[in-house]
Amino acid sequence: MAVVVATHRRAGLLERLVHALEAQIGAPAYEVVLVDDGSEDETWPTIESLTTSSQVPVRGVRMPEQSGASGARNAGWQSSTAQLIAFTDDDCVPTPAWLRTLADALDSVDIAQGATRPDPAQAHLLGPFSRTMEVRSETGYYQTCNVAYRRATLEEVGGFDAELRQAGEDVELATRALRAGASTAFCPTAVVHHDVRPSSLRAHLRGTRRWAGIVLAVKKQPALRERLHYGLVWKRSHLPAVVAAAGLGMALSPRRGRQLIGAALMAPYVRHRLAVEPLPHVGRRRRFLLLPAALVADLDEVAVLAFASARYRTLVL
Repeated sequence: MAVVVATHRRAGLLERLVHALEAQIGAPAYEVVLVDDGSEDETWPTIESLTTSSQVPVRGVRMPEQSGASGARNAGWQSSTAQLIAFTDDDCVPTPAWLRTLADALDSVDIAQGATRPDPAQAHLLGPFSRTMEVRSETGYYQTCNVAYRRATLEEVGGFDAELRQAGEDVELATRALRAGASTAFCPTAVVHHDVRPSSLRAHLRGTRRWAGIVLAVKKQPALRERLHYGLVWKRSHLPAVVAAAGLGMALSPRRGRQLIGAALMAPYVRHRLAVEPLPHVGRRRRFLLLPAALVADLDEVAVLAFASARYRTLVL
């Protein structure tokens, strides 16, 4: 078995990850493949050090230039002869039963996905605009922070699509595999803890650009529209956000009638963000105060998707 991790400019996280992989209990024989995706920091020297100091076999693969997560992961699993391939990320900490549980599941299925939770040691960093990952059930996205494939499945569908460099590559791969007849299982006890980046609207907005990959993934795999709302909208908050933006313009009008219409158009978004899909990790009063920030965040995502839709000639909002 092989654990493949693509990394770029995160040398400081690798030792923690390898220590967690050293602590795996009951797993079959496995190696760790760390792929340096064209980093210019201390990533490669750190990987070289881990190959000699780790208590489990660690092997490094160095990409000549940054190719994106898809290309790096492909280089990783293709460099191994293992028949079972598990993927996780450098900002994750697998728990001790993780690898054994995924390996057991792959005895009977082609794709096994585990549960991902925010790192409990970083719970104090959780906020409305934190960046982390939480997966509690099989939602159809098969995030590569915690998933495993049979090698035969990866070979049959050709691995990750290297054109998808930042986002969407995991669900696009899984969709191809499912179309080819792959079977799946969700393993709630195969737990990975994911880092929590502090809540920051500015950081959230900086990270939005990567979601353009969602549009390209939908273009490549039209079946993904089944996971979109109305076959068009990626997140439930996006449609009421667009309506609210139109309402905001009318609410600022000096005419009373237009103000009332504007308020009516904004009401569905207010309800959505206060009751239907409220901002997480914050009390009700603060949710209300953060409504303008939430609207900015949602509209920023819509704008990124709209520009990508024009670029790829595939409409996703």
